[in-house]
Amino acid sequence: MTFGALMVVWVMLWGSLAPSLLLVGAVSAVVVLWLFPLPPMEFRFGLHPWRALILLVRFLGDVVLASLHVAALALRPRLPRSAVIEVQLANDSDLLQHLTGLAVSLVPGSLIIDADPQRRTLLIHLLDVEHDPVDEMTRSVLAQEERIRAALAYSPRSEPARVPEPTPASSAAPESAAAPAAPSGTPEQKGRKDR
Repeated sequence: MTFGALMVVWVMLWGSLAPSLLLVGAVSAVVVLWLFPLPPMEFRFGLHPWRALILLVRFLGDVVLASLHVAALALRPRLPRSAVIEVQLANDSDLLQHLTGLAVSLVPGSLIIDADPQRRTLLIHLLDVEHDPVDEMTRSVLAQEERIRAALAYSPRSEPARVPEPTPASSAAPESAAAPAAPSGTPEQKGRKDR
């Protein structure tokens, strides 16, 4: 697939389908792929049409409502109170993180400042926190991420279930090795109880 994409770019750059140019393009594509191999990618995505429609309708609704709100802010005499929030995403996919960041940035009034792929967080600037409180915006971003995940029929990596190892009854700790009981109060409280 990558080879084909490189060939399409080559033909578009040269604007000709001459056999000699196609041969040089094919050799160039092979050399590029050999020198700069792409990392193996694991695709765990599909497309769920009904959920994709829900995502699209909800996204367009969010864009329209946010556009009206930003227009109202532009006409208001006082400046809005803005904030920067960090949202921890729920999924482990780079693609989902980027699509969520893109969807959030395309809605007027919010802008992605940073996306941390190691911690799976998005740093978001909010134009008006009086209208969109921080907790509400965090829930909105996580809901958008979930709609994108559902539309792409994404399934996280399945990790093998860990079965706890059985603990033999004979290996129970002796009473002498047990942790001492916590004191029932401060020394002043103990002194009052003794009186």
